[in-house]
Amino acid sequence: MAAAGVLEGYADRLAQHLVGSHSRRAAILDEVMDGLECALEGNLDSCPDAEEAALRAVREWGPPGEVARAYNDATLRLSANRLSLRAVCVLPVLAVTWGWALLGGPPGPWAVRHPPLLVTGLSLMAFGCVICVAGAFSGLRKGTGMRAAVGRRDHTVTTGALAALTGLLCTLAALVLLLLNRGLSHPESLDWPMVSIPAALTVLSTLYFGLHLKRFVSVVRGVGTV
Repeated sequence: MAAAGVLEGYADRLAQHLVGSHSRRAAILDEVMDGLECALEGNLDSCPDAEEAALRAVREWGPPGEVARAYNDATLRLSANRLSLRAVCVLPVLAVTWGWALLGGPPGPWAVRHPPLLVTGLSLMAFGCVICVAGAFSGLRKGTGMRAAVGRRDHTVTTGALAALTGLLCTLAALVLLLLNRGLSHPESLDWPMVSIPAALTVLSTLYFGLHLKRFVSVVRGVGTV
């Protein structure tokens, strides 16, 4: 029982430094406890005292703060990778659905079929999507996982993920403003059932990525305080 208390005490101190979702922290603690128990069993071969063997196992793992830092860097990279890839996947879907809705509506009161700035606005959106995608891949180019996080944390990962998510949210806000501007000025130029599809996707994407951006920022701040 004394040996178990030593291992659990170490795990509790480690848990105070961990960041990330509850499931991520629980998985880390399970992995740490498995490693500590294996180290304990190995030390029992040369040390008959179970408590002393547990203390040796804890010393082999190192200070809880340093171990937590490595795990937190891995958590940061995994979170950045997951969110950036999701943002990259959502961008083309939104671009295609909005282009289809805004360009496929009925003719408006303009000399040409569509408002003069619409094509320019869509082109700028496409350019912004390219910049967002390039930033995401640039920030994540050095890989993920514990092996990549052993050394100094690469701040490019954080910057790339935040740039990708911020760029996506700004693009969504621009799309909403474009829709409001055209809908309030010339609502007859829009096929509203057609527009409702990308509008719903935009609202859902804004809520989803806004929430996960907040969580990701909390992970970044948590890593910085370890």
